[in-house]
Amino acid sequence: MSDATEYDPWRFAGGFIKNALGSQIPDAPFAGEIPWTPLAKPLAETRVALLTTAGVSCRDDAPFDMEMERKNPMRGDPSFRRLPADATSDTIVANHLHIDTGYVERDLNVALPLERLRELAAEGVIGSVADTHYSIMGYQGNDASILEKESAPAIAESMRNEEVDLALLAPV
Repeated sequence: MSDATEYDPWRFAGGFIKNALGSQIPDAPFAGEIPWTPLAKPLAETRVALLTTAGVSCRDDAPFDMEMERKNPMRGDPSFRRLPADATSDTIVANHLHIDTGYVERDLNVALPLERLRELAAEGVIGSVADTHYSIMGYQGNDASILEKESAPAIAESMRNEEVDLALLAPV
């Protein structure tokens, strides 16, 4: 590509996915203000939480609603799940029809890199790992309003209550 600011969002999706979904996603640039808050303290003092879009839930929690996704393949469950910092591939289930969940169920770090986060804390790169991490189904088609107006504010409030300084998105 000639311009370093250009990117191909369909590079790894393949022709079928590009053709099926390309017309559903607006081509216009994001018109709103991108929310950004600089860190208020050094990274080595921050408490970090992860947010995955893989539709991961703990085995004893209600799974994400995949029947909704089956009925309307352009829309996933807009709710969220809390995941403990000690979650592993053995304690979770991945509920998502738009991704190969086998990878996530074999190695949770594919979607929620908790082991890497613990390593960063042990090395002093970050201050600490939050007790709670979060999962959503990132595939919301052209209507993310419930995710935006209900789930995201609830996740943010929970992170504030847990004194999380930095949230990292692990998109899948």
